[in-house]
Amino acid sequence: MRRWLGEWSLAGFLALAKGAVAESEGSQTLLSCNYGDGSFTTFRSPAYPSHSIRIKEQNDEVCDAGSRQYTGWLEFHGKHIFFCLMLELSPCRIKTGGNLTERNPYSWTRNSSMIFVDQPVGTGLSYVDSCQDIPTTSEIAAEDMYIFLQIFMTEVFPERRHTPFHIAGESYAGHYIPTLSREILRQNQVSETSEIPLRSILIGNGYVSPLDTLYGYYETLCTTKPGVDEPVFNQTRCQVISEKLPRCISIYEVCYRYPDELLCKAASEVCGVIKELYHNESHAGGRDPFDITRICEVDHLCFSQTLEIQKYINKPGTWAALGVPEAVRNFSIESTEVASAFETTTDLYSNVMKDIKYTLEHGVDVLIYNGNLDLACNTAGNLRWAEALRWNGQAPFTSEKLKPWYSNVRGSRVKAGSFKEVFASIPNGVSGKQRFAFVTVDKSGHMVSASVIAAEYGS
Repeated sequence: MRRWLGEWSLAGFLALAKGAVAESEGSQTLLSCNYGDGSFTTFRSPAYPSHSIRIKEQNDEVCDAGSRQYTGWLEFHGKHIFFCLMLELSPCRIKTGGNLTERNPYSWTRNSSMIFVDQPVGTGLSYVDSCQDIPTTSEIAAEDMYIFLQIFMTEVFPERRHTPFHIAGESYAGHYIPTLSREILRQNQVSETSEIPLRSILIGNGYVSPLDTLYGYYETLCTTKPGVDEPVFNQTRCQVISEKLPRCISIYEVCYRYPDELLCKAASEVCGVIKELYHNESHAGGRDPFDITRICEVDHLCFSQTLEIQKYINKPGTWAALGVPEAVRNFSIESTEVASAFETTTDLYSNVMKDIKYTLEHGVDVLIYNGNLDLACNTAGNLRWAEALRWNGQAPFTSEKLKPWYSNVRGSRVKAGSFKEVFASIPNGVSGKQRFAFVTVDKSGHMVSASVIAAEYGS
């Protein structure tokens, strides 16, 4: 897909996801002074005197990236947001066994400058001091990230502050990205700080609208549309989904209209009957919700690589190389604390379509892409909300049929998936066009960029 995505101006790309800062060759060295242990430099902004970024240039000990790398933290009010390198799109991936890394030949850093961030605070190696609160909503997380980006682009890399900026992520980033995009665009209008030149957002297998995701369970499990030879579920289970969906949708629509915590939790419980048909069997040796053609390798997250990531990050040598404080030397691939914090609000049950509409109306391109074998954030559900999105390009987008796109795989031209896109005028007399695109990837699950077939398409 690299060729198609190239139209989204990947040159100079900075992406938000999990884990490093990788600068392209030839950029200037920023570490002109020492801090603390002699390896970090601290940057501050007059606009945010209580915030600072502590950063150091990273050697090849953790990842031989073939590009310049930086790691560090944004620090404010007892909170510490970490940026470092990890896997998937990053310069390196962890080898089987979890003891070493190897260069990732499909990394987006081949074409772009990228930032990978553990956010919100409390995930990965981002942490809070004792007695400090963990964010409870995507909006709070977006406020933190906006300040990080402001300092990063104006104080740490001021020569890049006018470089076109793009945000990419997957899964719950379907919530994080639109809220961050809205925060950036809102601040660009009202803030006296430098404008962040946001050009596009890219959401892969995103958790945008829970209701539509649940609606997509039937098509994903009871038809062959995801690209399977026969449906995953038998007729009996499909009948249960069909019978339960109307009430599930009705009560969830009330949650959308009146986002009350108790009401939305009740909706989630009603719809939970549908989810449990599959997810109760998601364990080691059981069904994989992230790829309906796979068997779970390990409990819960299904991918054995998640355990290898934890093993590698928790090595003393990795901690030392990254400068991880002793208090947070217990990396986990997921955060129960953050999950619990978000459960105290309606964030988990809400949809962020209004933020995507806001993004489009301010001239920022939006790309939604989906691996067709994913159930957790399925193609059918994401296409449903995408076609229901009320913006001035809705009619042509809904009318447009999905068309195949092709890629060269080992010398052969193969169908890689389907796509549709529309261009629409920006409202309120603003010049320019909005671009909204939806792309599917065949033979790929929840993590499109990590799947073997996606890597082949990108080669």
